[in-house]
Amino acid sequence: MSLLADTQFFVASRMEQIVSCFKPGVKITVLVRSPDHPEFDFMMTDDTEGEIIAMVKRRQAAGADKGIGQPGGAS
Repeated sequence: MSLLADTQFFVASRMEQIVSCFKPGVKITVLVRSPDHPEFDFMMTDDTEGEIIAMVKRRQAAGADKGIGQPGGAS
């Protein structure tokens, strides 16, 4: 298996575990950014890009743009 395929398999199994913590019907997206190397960015989702962008904009408008592990964000 390739590294990408291994990563997708690993992430997919964890996504299933995370989704099981929520009510049925939720969508999940995993984003991994490499700011200095955007060619290494990774996204895995069961949603559409448009819905993901809309959710990010809603969160920003609500003032919830500080992420986990970021200064001033949740830990």
